[in-house]
Amino acid sequence: MVTDPIKHRPAKTWQKISITVDSRMTEPVAACLTYLTKTGLEITTLENGRTSSGKTFSTEIITGYIATGSQDFEKHFAQKKIEEIRKFVDRLRRIFPDSPLPIFETETIIEEDWGKKWKTFFSSFHITPTLVIKPSWEEIKELNKEDKTHTSVIEMDPGLAFGTGHHASTQLALLLIEEIFKPDAMKLKKVLDVGTGSGILAMACGLFGAGEILAIDNDPDAVETAKQNIIRNHLENRVSVSDQHATSLEAGFDIIVANITHDTLAELAQPLVKLINSNGFLVLSGILKGEQEQSIRERYAKLGLEFIKNLTQDEWVALKFQKNKN
Repeated sequence: MVTDPIKHRPAKTWQKISITVDSRMTEPVAACLTYLTKTGLEITTLENGRTSSGKTFSTEIITGYIATGSQDFEKHFAQKKIEEIRKFVDRLRRIFPDSPLPIFETETIIEEDWGKKWKTFFSSFHITPTLVIKPSWEEIKELNKEDKTHTSVIEMDPGLAFGTGHHASTQLALLLIEEIFKPDAMKLKKVLDVGTGSGILAMACGLFGAGEILAIDNDPDAVETAKQNIIRNHLENRVSVSDQHATSLEAGFDIIVANITHDTLAELAQPLVKLINSNGFLVLSGILKGEQEQSIRERYAKLGLEFIKNLTQDEWVALKFQKNKN
């Protein structure tokens, strides 16, 4: 049964924006939409098409959400953001005059229906080889029947915060985190999850072996949702949730994980590096391949971190660094 997460404030509404563009325009449009919405995006690749002249082109759909609120000034502010995105795409298309016309679609999303809509397609799945995500309305009788490795389960229902594990950025981050814990679980005792969302990365660290995890987020919805998920999974003795900012924390973390936007990762680079213990690890996700990936790698390398590995899926990339590796 889906729990009601909207008990601490009035319900919200969003404008869902889907923009279909030539794939050459995807990265700048995604960056613009991320900047204006301050949320995660979904990018879907479509089949190749042909122009009237017979030229082949590829297109992608970029989807984001803008909170609209119930007040007139909030709705007006949201509409101004949509207009800004339209103008940006129009200007960008002048650089690619041979591209097909961009297609804009908007849809109002009502918060009360969020859980019901998710329930139609959210089912249990392996997010990593040893970790399963399941909703409360499904039962898992037996896990890894043909695999002898230990499998852990995180139970969570669709809530108000980003992170059910379906997004590529979450999956990539978890795969890198799981790799870190396999040989060093006993040494990696203290973890910081920045921008925790639903708490999924923090809970996974607890199940992988971390003894103390602090999950922080500046969104009250995320803090509330993460707390509910942590209690549901009986991890409250290991995972705590706070609305503290990373700059207010003291150093001493063996692992820091952050699945947030490129701009926020760039802004937090210096404070995050200061918080990591010697030989500690940093896992960053929510980054687009290409310019964003290169920008983050260079910024953190200048601060003394050694780049170890990246994982990619579709347009997304997650990065693993280590501090003062001996």
